[in-house]
Amino acid sequence: MRSYDKIVIKNTFFLYIMTGAKFVLPLIITAWLTRKLGPDCYGVISYLTPVMGYFILLFDFGFDFCATKKISQNRNNQSYIEKTIGDVYTAKLLLIPVGLFLLLILYFCVPLLQDHFLLTLVYYFAMAAQIFIPDFLYRGLERMEGITKRYILAKFVTAVLVLLAVRDDSQLIFVPVAYLIGNVLAACYTNYHMMKKLGYHYSFSKIHDAIAALKESSIYFLSTFASTALSVTSTFVMGIVGMPVVEIAYWGVAFQVVQAVQSMYDPITTSIYPHVAEKKNYKFVLQVTVGLLPVVAVGCIALYWLSSLAVRIIAGEEYMAAATVLQCLIPMLLFSFVAQMLGFPLLGALGQQSQTSFTTLIAAVAQIFGLILLAVSDHFTLVSLCRLRIITELILLLLRLYFVYRFLWQKKTARIVEENHYKD
Repeated sequence: MRSYDKIVIKNTFFLYIMTGAKFVLPLIITAWLTRKLGPDCYGVISYLTPVMGYFILLFDFGFDFCATKKISQNRNNQSYIEKTIGDVYTAKLLLIPVGLFLLLILYFCVPLLQDHFLLTLVYYFAMAAQIFIPDFLYRGLERMEGITKRYILAKFVTAVLVLLAVRDDSQLIFVPVAYLIGNVLAACYTNYHMMKKLGYHYSFSKIHDAIAALKESSIYFLSTFASTALSVTSTFVMGIVGMPVVEIAYWGVAFQVVQAVQSMYDPITTSIYPHVAEKKNYKFVLQVTVGLLPVVAVGCIALYWLSSLAVRIIAGEEYMAAATVLQCLIPMLLFSFVAQMLGFPLLGALGQQSQTSFTTLIAAVAQIFGLILLAVSDHFTLVSLCRLRIITELILLLLRLYFVYRFLWQKKTARIVEENHYKD
């Protein structure tokens, strides 16, 4: 077995350990909250969690791809890596007041945020605490065990605090407080490990260097932001159109299961990306995708038949209406696996970032347009939202298939031209 294959396997192994934590710990938190909070109160958490996903993406600003790629291609240049860390940290600090300004705008647009603004504010700073977690460094160095350890620490602490502190609706504020403490501890541990174990130190960069880093990473940000918009915009619009909080809770439970399944894709895409970025081995991505597709398909079929059991275990009898929502969303899981594999792990790593961003942006625009149509036509229901998500995920998949086909055709054409040149 070749050395870089061993690295990919090792990193995938550690990331699957993290995936187990991603699968189990958030579901433990969900199971506890759905049983201790009423559907109206849990619906608030179901709404705030995906909305905060926008701000997580804002703080990351595509650095998990842009900085990862830079570090992967310059992993033997310590001074370059340390400057990259400083640039990213400084850039993320600049984004905190930007996020607060955007949060204030949302406050005036969404009644649910007005009713729970203190909760929203604590949630915001809990997510902002992640800016000093340098996952991009560990990805670039292909040291995925560092990401695994910090994730388990953060989620374990959060889960324990939620189990200890949240007993009824009056203690809802302790949910974001638990996330804040968990993320702060994870940031402290990761930076200690980065400096003491890996030997990388940093200093905050000048403002113009940080702004330059933001400009460079903006193309990645647009793509990842649009991708997140595909996942969370439906929930966001629920608050604007005034959908009952109970229905938001059902959607939240169903999507918690969907995200748990999608988290199983992350170790594959995350470990493959730096490998392809360095080796330009696009065939490896295609082989992995084709090999795993039957496994994903069988898993989707199994989840369809076990959806009621899954909802009953995770959320309890009070949320059984979420099982129908989950069944409607299952085709999206199959489409999203292939779309993710063809995105940054393949097109992005091969210098096709603009094409990757374009496909995600088009799918996000289709999603927003569909949401507007559902709202104005008075068809804004959970089932209609599920169908819209499936359609937009299929659009994303087809667009990426087109660009992959075009890339392979260009490679084939260039090879033929080169062969004919040597013959002449």
